[in-house]
Amino acid sequence: MSRPSKGSRLAMLGLDDELIGRVHDFREGYFGAPEYRIVAEALEFFMRDRLKAEPEVKRRYEAARKMRLGD
Repeated sequence: MSRPSKGSRLAMLGLDDELIGRVHDFREGYFGAPEYRIVAEALEFFMRDRLKAEPEVKRRYEAARKMRLGD
């Protein structure tokens, strides 16, 4: 089980107190997952969803990725 969190890392990301509280509640129901895992999985889900739904976003994403990786 992960250690209790005060949410300071989430606050540094700009999350408001209500959302931080909801993340803490969620992580308890998600087997005590650490905050970083909740945030990482949420970002992965969001990015997959937007790339699938918005072709222009996907095009710009792929161009930026290609440029960053030097392919």
